[in-house]
Amino acid sequence: MKIKHLNTYSLFLGFFILGGCVSQQTTIPVKTVQKAPVQSVPLIPQPIEKIPTLTIEKSIRQPTPETYLIWLNQADNQQLLNSYKAFLSRNQADFIVPDYQMLRSARDWQQCNYTEYEVPPPEVWQNAVPTLQLLRYLRQQGIISNIEVTSSYRSPFLNKCAGGAKASSHVRNAAIDFRIGPPQPTPEDEFAILESKKKLCRFWQQYGKDFNMGLGVYESGQIHIDTIGYRTWGYSHSWRSSLCGEIIP
Repeated sequence: MKIKHLNTYSLFLGFFILGGCVSQQTTIPVKTVQKAPVQSVPLIPQPIEKIPTLTIEKSIRQPTPETYLIWLNQADNQQLLNSYKAFLSRNQADFIVPDYQMLRSARDWQQCNYTEYEVPPPEVWQNAVPTLQLLRYLRQQGIISNIEVTSSYRSPFLNKCAGGAKASSHVRNAAIDFRIGPPQPTPEDEFAILESKKKLCRFWQQYGKDFNMGLGVYESGQIHIDTIGYRTWGYSHSWRSSLCGEIIP
């Protein structure tokens, strides 16, 4: 059965979110047996003790591209990257994949005569924090694994050249595209990818509104997440074509 609104899924989230999960403006009432006063529960995932050590699955441990190393040593790219990562670390939003994956611009960078890698400008650094925290949270909860980030920030020029939406969350540095599984999946990989998609949809249906989570699920292993609005879509850019438009048991 298709669904457009899932407000009922968020009525009981208070007891399920560890340490909380969305923006500071969003709160959920939590009732106790003694009818205690309503408590405000922050919904942005917070570390319980300390920021977890970065770990990368063996299946996505790939040699650092030579093109990235060349780019890194040009101009002040290394300095800019260090500043960006320091900012993210202070906000508990560290990368969980290799740097070069997070700095990829877009697949059409060559056609647009653009750079393959780019550090976002400082004015949009803050926008990446909730989405990176969400990505890490999904990983910690075992909802996703074996991922490779294919795109995150996209400059306005590159976005326009590549045919992206004018209000693209990539331009705001609030989106992450990633692939589940290998580039050329086997039938066994296809099954694992589908199961991961179902887990993502189930999470979005239950908790997505509290994360302000946008989720694009495509027929391939490609996934889009952002934190600028609760919505889902598929190949037709409509909720009707999204796997998450169905109730996932």
